[in-house]
Amino acid sequence: MTYELKLERLIDAPSEVVFDTIVDPQAQPEIFADQVPGWELWECEIDLRVGGVWTFAFGPADRSGEADRSRSVFAEIDRPRRLAYRTSMFVSNWGRTVDFTETITFEDRDGKTLVTIQQSDVETEADRDAFLDGTPGYLDALERVVAARVAYRPRRESEAGRA
Repeated sequence: MTYELKLERLIDAPSEVVFDTIVDPQAQPEIFADQVPGWELWECEIDLRVGGVWTFAFGPADRSGEADRSRSVFAEIDRPRRLAYRTSMFVSNWGRTVDFTETITFEDRDGKTLVTIQQSDVETEADRDAFLDGTPGYLDALERVVAARVAYRPRRESEAGRA
């Protein structure tokens, strides 16, 4: 038996912006900022192609302890509708690795995006519940970073003509 976690969030931005923010290596430090007090993103690489790998290390800002390390292999990339990957994550606090599948869908809702994150194949109920503690914070951070990108992106020519 495996366990699943499914969370949804309506983000006030087009799906292309939300999708691109999730997979932008430059956005990762912003997304991970304030996820865990005193921690920061140590490293991140994203090879956005089917079979490509997304890795990151996230740990104490002073580098005094062990980092969480994640390695995901992309199984599906359908910009701006869907991302799917298999993840193996070492959680330093737990002292062990957890494997799961994550699928993120992006559904247009009148110019906003319904983001659905589904984690499946989680081996234990306790692990699923622990992700329930962290994944909403990830969605909060994503929403914050997307809002900043939308606020600062250049206006389209059609919008500039109306100003």
